[in-house]
Amino acid sequence: MFDENSKVVKIFATGLKGYKTIDAILSLTSDVIVCLGKDPKVIDDFSEEIIRLCNSHNVSFSIYPENCNHTFGLAIAAGWQRMIYDIPDHALVVFHDSILPRYRGFNPLVSALINRDSQVGVTALKPANKYDEGDIFSQRIIDIEYPIKISDAIDKICDEYAYLTCEIYEKFFIGELDSIEQDHASATYSLWRDDDDYAINWNNDAEYICNFINCVGYPYKGASASMNSTIVRVVSASVLPDLNIVNRDVGKIVFMDNGKPVVVCGKGLLRIDELYTDDNCSLIGKIKFRTRFK
Repeated sequence: MFDENSKVVKIFATGLKGYKTIDAILSLTSDVIVCLGKDPKVIDDFSEEIIRLCNSHNVSFSIYPENCNHTFGLAIAAGWQRMIYDIPDHALVVFHDSILPRYRGFNPLVSALINRDSQVGVTALKPANKYDEGDIFSQRIIDIEYPIKISDAIDKICDEYAYLTCEIYEKFFIGELDSIEQDHASATYSLWRDDDDYAINWNNDAEYICNFINCVGYPYKGASASMNSTIVRVVSASVLPDLNIVNRDVGKIVFMDNGKPVVVCGKGLLRIDELYTDDNCSLIGKIKFRTRFK
């Protein structure tokens, strides 16, 4: 229950981002309650780690859709993917993984990395009727160098969640948590992604595909391809120098490199270094030369 006069902070937490946020706030105050959300779409949603963290600090928590009924004066949503009701806009801080107003919407970090942006970031903002249009409390920007895997980028983002959490709490505690309006004219948007968006397009150049593989790997399902009518996951790959292939047919294996298939792309060649079935069975060393990936 929201109480304007309370100094208790309620964290709506999912995943590593939620864990880092809780851990950061506990370095400043023990007046914390947690609503834990689970995420079946990722390999590890950190729910067990969050529960252990709460228990070790005697923090009250509930697992969504249950709800803690303790009073609180500020709510923070970290990694949270559900609607939150009955909290005034000025008392609810939502974290978004982009340098708003860029990449409003879904999977902003993945989109930024696929586009090879030189910077990514985290924005703490107010909720709004239209997604990610709320006023900004604070923002952190991170310089990125490529190649980078999504797991490493998430680690960097999570460190900024912790920084912002401490900054916001300190301002909230002294009554100086202010916000500024976004530049709506500069907004860009990132669409939701589904299983089709994991599929590799072999018509792209090898460097683009290699970066794409890095961007949708762990903790996500991984880049997908069809091999002999079976969906497989390309976990890691390397770009090799191109050959003058007169009948360029993308997706075909041109040769094997120490048991690893080298695949023809729209431009360049891609060696598949790690390849798995959806039930986590490695396929490297088991692939026939005359194989076409689709």
